[in-house]
Amino acid sequence: DNAFNFVLEATAIYYEDLAYFLHSSKERVSVVLANKIKSYARSLNIKTKTDKVDSKIIAGFGIERELDEWKPMSPVYKELRDFCREYLSIKKEMNRAKNQLHAMTRSHNKTNRIQKLKKRQIGFYQKTLQSIEMELNRIVEEDPLLKEKITKLESIPGIGFETAVILASETNGFELITSIRQLVSYVGLDVEFKESGKFKGKTRITKKGNSRIRQALFMPAMSATRFNEHIKTLHERICERNPEVKKKGVVAGMRKLLIYAFVIWKKDVVYDRKYVWS
Repeated sequence: DNAFNFVLEATAIYYEDLAYFLHSSKERVSVVLANKIKSYARSLNIKTKTDKVDSKIIAGFGIERELDEWKPMSPVYKELRDFCREYLSIKKEMNRAKNQLHAMTRSHNKTNRIQKLKKRQIGFYQKTLQSIEMELNRIVEEDPLLKEKITKLESIPGIGFETAVILASETNGFELITSIRQLVSYVGLDVEFKESGKFKGKTRITKKGNSRIRQALFMPAMSATRFNEHIKTLHERICERNPEVKKKGVVAGMRKLLIYAFVIWKKDVVYDRKYVWS
């Protein structure tokens, strides 16, 4: 057995180079989510924050807890993830540019050249997205097993090709996900309650998880509330209970789509509209 266990905090992508290096050197590596380290530090009543103090906290966490060993992503999922993240980033920028153009067309006496520049910018984003979509299709087509898995995810009403690929790549093919609860927490769609005595706070999702999956699921969930019978029923029930916050119904749809995708991937089956989900 190795004498050391290297514990790293998952801060964006900055831990990855070191994690890959240590793994290639046959060292045991564990990667811990930042919110877990933060909660651990709070339990120790540590208020000072320096690199040296943070290192001691992470080391203490690794000594006290039995942590899973980190494993690198497969090359295929790594490539897919990189393309998907760029896809989501550009799509976000394109939507922002479209909103800006919409505002320009309704503003008083806006310079036409500015509007033309904005349209050219949107056109560039659209061509880039098309190029990335072609790359995603190429990668999936070259792996028959992956293609079959993605096709089964697409059988879920509301899940399209890009969303299916994002789900697969951001979870490394759901490899380290062992339960629905763990997956929902990983994505940040788990609900937190704040209640003490007579005080009852609002329930809301934690958002302490993979924001890219949440971003990818929002529009599919909107679509599923109309075209997926099970999610449509769920959405209507949630909105009836919370008429003032209808977005809760969409969030519930996002969570349900995520669960469907997980179960279908693990069981290697297609979506069955008549199946009764317990």
